[in-house]
Amino acid sequence: MKNILLFQIIFVFILSACSDFSGNEDGVEASLNPAPILNEVTAVTTPTTDTTPNYTFSSSEAGTITYGGSCSSSKKNAISGNNTITLRTLSDGTYSNCTITVTNTLGNSATLIISTFVVDSPTLLKYYDLKGITFGNNTFVTVGEKGTVRYSSDNGSSWDNGTSGRTSEFKEIAFGSNSFVAVGYRGTHSYSSDNGTSWDNGTWSDFDSLTGVAYGNNTFIGVSSTNLTRSTDSGSNWNKIGAGLKVIDVAFGNSKFVACGAEGAVVISSDNGGSWTTYGNSGVSAYTLNGITFGNNQFFAVGNSGQLIKSVDNASSWSSVDSTVTKKLNSIVFGNNTFVGVGYRTVIVSTDNGSTFTIKEDTLTFNDVTYGNGVFAAVGDDEIIYTSTDGDTWTKVHGK
Repeated sequence: MKNILLFQIIFVFILSACSDFSGNEDGVEASLNPAPILNEVTAVTTPTTDTTPNYTFSSSEAGTITYGGSCSSSKKNAISGNNTITLRTLSDGTYSNCTITVTNTLGNSATLIISTFVVDSPTLLKYYDLKGITFGNNTFVTVGEKGTVRYSSDNGSSWDNGTSGRTSEFKEIAFGSNSFVAVGYRGTHSYSSDNGTSWDNGTWSDFDSLTGVAYGNNTFIGVSSTNLTRSTDSGSNWNKIGAGLKVIDVAFGNSKFVACGAEGAVVISSDNGGSWTTYGNSGVSAYTLNGITFGNNQFFAVGNSGQLIKSVDNASSWSSVDSTVTKKLNSIVFGNNTFVGVGYRTVIVSTDNGSTFTIKEDTLTFNDVTYGNGVFAAVGDDEIIYTSTDGDTWTKVHGK
């Protein structure tokens, strides 16, 4: 009887023990598999210019990763050991709420707070193509696409931004009567009386795109392939003075305005643009003349395929000059007893009054060139500006 009772007691005890063990199974496994232990190994450098920085943390066991706050990553699984993640693209700012959570196979998780960091990415500069440049009042001013204006008052060493108030493209610029005047796309006529810092719009209602402008005898003349325009009040007001003249650029010298353009066109005005005479044969009727200048009592015009012509009698007659190049020439200027022509991967120079030219540069492309205060300055696409004191050696001072 005692043995039977003892057996029953033992049976009940075992049954109770087994029941207790079964009921605490999850707790036992949890105690054997605690939440992962997370630690920061390599924080994000702060401040950083990287908008997709790396971050390294360690985990005591494998698991799935979830992200919190303002940060995330494409990496979704952690291994036991060090884990390097690349954060998705971040905007500039301070990041102080980013977290990483690792959950193991039993559903136990731990969260790590990423140390605060700052993203400060560099500002990407936008460079615009520069089309024209001139010098006046001890200041270089250049203009170009999207209404771009840059000016320099230290011989081209440094350049500041002018505010044109326009988004249309400027094609050319000239200086006179203490004003800079720029012309361009869709009838643009703008003028500045503070050395290119700020600009006003001249009165003009047509939409012809002007490509050249020059000043002489208290008059600005603007030119295009359809109409010519004139202002006698420093660029404030403009009126139409000619039509049907296929010209691209214009220069003033010896009391004459002389313009050149398509099909070797040369037109001349001796009355401040009131009337124009077409020169009969420039000798280059098969080519477009892109730029013209006056220097040392001579007019020089340059054009496509290396065309170069000159006149020594106030544009009454013209003769060809060997430019030594066959590439497109865009502009020519005279300064310091030197003629300098520029174009597609071309700089040509003459130091003997334009009799002969020598190529000095065959890698740089310039749209326009000017001279002032002992310095040649040339401009091109991507806002490049180069300067030279002799036309032979050029130094980049601005642009991409």
